[in-house]
Amino acid sequence: VMALYYPAAALGSKPDLPNGPVGLDGLAHLAIGNSDELEAIEFLRESAGKDSGILEAVGGSYSEFGRVSSATGMPTVLGWPGHELQWRGSSEPFEGRQEDVQLIYESTDFEIAKNLLGKYDVEYVYVGPRERRTYGTDGISKFEKFMVRVFSNDTVVIYRLPVSVSGAGS
Repeated sequence: VMALYYPAAALGSKPDLPNGPVGLDGLAHLAIGNSDELEAIEFLRESAGKDSGILEAVGGSYSEFGRVSSATGMPTVLGWPGHELQWRGSSEPFEGRQEDVQLIYESTDFEIAKNLLGKYDVEYVYVGPRERRTYGTDGISKFEKFMVRVFSNDTVVIYRLPVSVSGAGS
């Protein structure tokens, strides 16, 4: 009897479904309220190699964090620590990464940021509303000192290490 109750209760609690685009495009919802991020993701899909590392904000599971990496297939330093712990069984493989990402974004010393980006083989740095909200804006200007702005719109800026600094090809 309890098993039969759930389907009716679930349907009754979700009268607004579907509440957005319906289809197989997992990013379609960005076109409605976050077209700047969608435009940035499309730029990376077209311009960056899949092996080019990208830095983006670290955050909680089942959240908007890690979206750029997951949408582009580009590796990132760390996306959802809780999931990493769940799948790896230990935090040892990613210990210190969340703090390093925070330091890269927050530090005003571009040498510290450059060294940490090299440590993780990061070629691109993504700065959008999530990054500004999570890490503030004090350290963001340092990227202009040693990276090239390759994309920008109203809310998102993407920086790339020059080939001579990153050692990566184009």
